Amino acid sequence: MVISLTKSQVTGEQAQRVEEFLQGLLPRMQRQPGVVAIYHYHDAGRGESTTAVIWESDEARQAYRQSELIKEAIAFEQKLGLASTREAYPLAYASTR
Repeated sequence: MVISLTKSQVTGEQAQRVEEFLQGLLPRMQRQPGVVAIYHYHDAGRGESTTAVIWESDEARQAYRQSELIKEAIAFEQKLGLASTREAYPLAYASTR
């Protein structure tokens, strides 16, 4: 499994727009092949919005990175002028109840 983290620096006004955008995007992303789970949070104190996605494999993550859906997300970030980073790491440990 692989975890990908997308972090964006956002202002208070941008945060609301990001949340509204993600309400439509994340359910569609959840339907992408290989998505195990998606977690999103906004840290208002740090002005940071983070989305974590757990993928079954790096191949599934790479397929998403070539999809139209990520292009939609990147276009939204560019429209708002967000400074975003994307990172991915193999999971060393995973547990579910």
